[in-house]
Amino acid sequence: MYLHLHDGFYLSPVREGDEAAYVEHFSDKATTDNLLKIPYPYTMTDAENWVRFCVESSLKQTRPIHFGFRRPDNFLIGGIGLQLGSGTAAHRAEIGYWLAKDYRGRGLATAAVRVMVRHAFQDLGLRRIEATSASRNLASHRVLEKAGFIREGFLAAYHLKDGVLIDVYLFAILDSMRAAHEF
Repeated sequence: MYLHLHDGFYLSPVREGDEAAYVEHFSDKATTDNLLKIPYPYTMTDAENWVRFCVESSLKQTRPIHFGFRRPDNFLIGGIGLQLGSGTAAHRAEIGYWLAKDYRGRGLATAAVRVMVRHAFQDLGLRRIEATSASRNLASHRVLEKAGFIREGFLAAYHLKDGVLIDVYLFAILDSMRAAHEF
């Protein structure tokens, strides 16, 4: 499954062979500092485990939920995915994304979030997509807001990263809101 963005950039499922790109991009501490669930330093073992997880979860799902941002030459430059809820939360998912620093500021993250939201609502039947973003990560806040998300609240000491509690904002978009945002 390929989801097109613009200028030849696209999303496709995470695949074997992406490991070295993850390690390369996550060697930039400024990138991992804004990713609440990514360790630093990020090792080849971390990348191998992540890619294995993504490939295995794609086999279990009827539709993929973890994608890599790719340049026109197929090189991985970022990622975006959903953490699906279960039980009474089966109608919702949390979205997460990252983009290598050389590709930021081109509208790629906003385009990818919009494409993933459409995928989540149309193909996966979800009704609500949530995102948490570190309170200091203003660029991520702008991406979410441009993609139609509403900031719902502030969550103090919500994530623990590298022994430090991180304050975040909670953003969300509902399936009923997507028509207003051209999904």
